[in-house]
Amino acid sequence: MAKILIVDDDKRIVEMLEIGLSSIGYEIIPAYDGESAVALVHSEVPDIILLDINLPKKDGFQVCRQIREEVENNYIPIIMITARDDLSSKVEGLDTGADDYITKPVDIKELMARVKSMLRIKNLQDELRSAKDELQELAVRDYLTNCYNRRYFMEIFQLELKKAARYKRDIVCIMLDLDRFKHINDTYGHPAGDKILCALAELMKSNLRDSDIIGRYGGEEFIFLLPQITQKEQLQYICERLRSVVETTPFKVDNTDVFMTASIGAAIFHADSLPTVDDMIDIVDKALYQAKNEGRNCYRIIDC
Repeated sequence: MAKILIVDDDKRIVEMLEIGLSSIGYEIIPAYDGESAVALVHSEVPDIILLDINLPKKDGFQVCRQIREEVENNYIPIIMITARDDLSSKVEGLDTGADDYITKPVDIKELMARVKSMLRIKNLQDELRSAKDELQELAVRDYLTNCYNRRYFMEIFQLELKKAARYKRDIVCIMLDLDRFKHINDTYGHPAGDKILCALAELMKSNLRDSDIIGRYGGEEFIFLLPQITQKEQLQYICERLRSVVETTPFKVDNTDVFMTASIGAAIFHADSLPTVDDMIDIVDKALYQAKNEGRNCYRIIDC
């Protein structure tokens, strides 16, 4: 059911429009001044607005302009309804962001037709926005694990480095690699390996905070940024928890429990000597290879 915000200081007009529009299934939200109208746009999120020009506190032009400035991510059609029929008022209304203009006295059948037309346009706009958001999400997510892909993760890393430099914060980065993953692909096949990677991604998400940033660096390697972690003891605890949860979690492959281990490299980069992102990646990668070379199923931390 579409919600219509009717804004008019004449209660008789609001009641008349409410009777006509509610009879065909619309939910009506009344407002009698400009400030109330703006507040209701934020609290009720109407699908369309019928807006008078002559209003107390804020006129319709001000209300329309404020709505367009404040509600950027949700298209709400605005039809101005007013006794003014001069061209300059119509032009000003359209310039402030109105989509249509109808003069009083209102023909209810004409208004219904215009409301239906504006709602069709809104539905199309909503579908386009949804498709755009979906495409944007696909562009930044790894197709298999739904973690951030490597390209987008590196963009976030650059932004986090700038924040750290500006606010004098440390940066903590972790890289995790499944041990002997090639054996899984060779033994059970690549589809089974893909299932394990998806399960691992979910395991990492459930064992890290919502504020932590998780990316798939490539193959069976995952990379994490941990904001607000500054103490080596904290980082040791997190690395051990990730190592342990991988080791003790059974991964299902063809109704068989397969157990894996992971090697982990991590580094703390202190605010007074932050290197470049590429250098940070190299340092964390070296820590990871130390863990690999020293027997796997362990972690190594470099304190920079």
